Amino acid sequence: MLNEKTLELNICAEFLKICRRYDPHAFVFGTTLKQEKYRGYDSEVFGRLPQFWRAAVFQFKKALRKKPTPSGYEYTFQINNNGQHDQHLFLYLMSGGRPFVSLYVLPHLINLTDIRNQAPNLLGQTYFADAKDISPSLVNNTPHFLITYPSLCLGKIRSEEIKIKLYTLEEVIMAITERKMGVSIEELRANLTAPKTKEAELRSKRPKFTFQIFTR
Repeated sequence: MLNEKTLELNICAEFLKICRRYDPHAFVFGTTLKQEKYRGYDSEVFGRLPQFWRAAVFQFKKALRKKPTPSGYEYTFQINNNGQHDQHLFLYLMSGGRPFVSLYVLPHLINLTDIRNQAPNLLGQTYFADAKDISPSLVNNTPHFLITYPSLCLGKIRSEEIKIKLYTLEEVIMAITERKMGVSIEELRANLTAPKTKEAELRSKRPKFTFQIFTR
């Protein structure tokens, strides 16, 4: 059965190969259960890294279903479906409202046969949604279905009928080459400790994200 961890492991491996064309020392790390609260990122992780390095935040999502439509195949994902339903708010606040900082990674793959058939080019079937394009006020503390139409590079929050752009791999690579992917660790730490972050209703004690780190 296909799960998000399988997608994350395989797609991160492909993504790193691309990143290292432009930054040979780029790497990925995932958070653990050792952080007691979200501000632990600031002291336990980012406080120990050079502050000029850049970081982007990935949240992998698994497609729940696929069906044909007149506009091509439609895929269904679910966002903000962690235990406390505050995952999206975390992503939005970490981005500081900037593009290409907090991204949903949306592989349009349904099962392990798809993984086998598309490997080693899973990124060719992967699109990205920018968390800053989805206002937290629309999501609130509720899970939502994100419907995607890859042939149109279009996504839609079903409950709100909000349309968002899906970014292609080529657009993400362009952001990397132009150094527009992520923000400095110094800025990310500032976002984590900003007054609006402290005032937000963040209930999760151990949020888990994947961070892409660029060292130059």
